[in-house]
Amino acid sequence: MLPAITQGLKYRHQRAMTKAEKKWMQAVAELGCIVCLEAGFGYVPCCVHHILESGRRKGHLHTIGLCPGHHASGLNTEEVVSRHPWLREFERRYGTEKELWKKTCDALRG
Repeated sequence: MLPAITQGLKYRHQRAMTKAEKKWMQAVAELGCIVCLEAGFGYVPCCVHHILESGRRKGHLHTIGLCPGHHASGLNTEEVVSRHPWLREFERRYGTEKELWKKTCDALRG
């Protein structure tokens, strides 16, 4: 948890989200984990993960939903591998972040 004095503050490079970005991120959260959805588990609550390109976030419209197990649990088992810190294994099993983003877009289009 951040110290109270820093909560709500933005770093210099951050800007407030637009209405479209807020709407997108809410839709991603309501869709749930894209990996679990693709595996046939249906809706599983998720964290919104920002896709990275060359180590930098692409922006709020380039996000996917990942459940805690697939996001940052640190797991790398036969059942599940998390994006953080196992990027290569995660992408080998489930596809690249860009591929998962495209699947997210398709799922949200209906």
